[in-house]
Amino acid sequence: MGSYRLTWRALAGGHLAIGHKPGRDLRAALAESGCTHVLSLLAEHEGASAAIGTPLRLPLATAEPPPAGRSPEIRALFAELQALLAGGARIYIHCSAGLHRTGLITRALLRFLGPSRPGALARLAELREATAEAATEPRLQWGEQFAGPDAPTGG
Repeated sequence: MGSYRLTWRALAGGHLAIGHKPGRDLRAALAESGCTHVLSLLAEHEGASAAIGTPLRLPLATAEPPPAGRSPEIRALFAELQALLAGGARIYIHCSAGLHRTGLITRALLRFLGPSRPGALARLAELREATAEAATEPRLQWGEQFAGPDAPTGG
């Protein structure tokens, strides 16, 4: 697997890991670690990732925050992921490099699940430091729309 280390973290009753598009070695590591679902953020023209577990898709063409019209679709996906995690799922989220789109969606999912704004960024760093470091303020701000009404905003 080169220098990439697959890092699973407990979350909402299941486990989450994030990273780049799985190649042969990463697919093997995902299978060996019991990955149950793979959420691909790759755009249609980037091709599908090889199947490991149950495939899930949220195609994003760019690393820019999706338009407001996609928010209901994304919120529904987050509710599905929450239910899967509650059932013990092991979900791997990826885009091509595992940085911008992966960070955008994972950080927003974390806000949906309840951690505070700084807490969600800290959890993202636990999952993959390089992804957290690539988080820009516009991407962080976009994810705030998914925080529940009772979600904490502070540390």
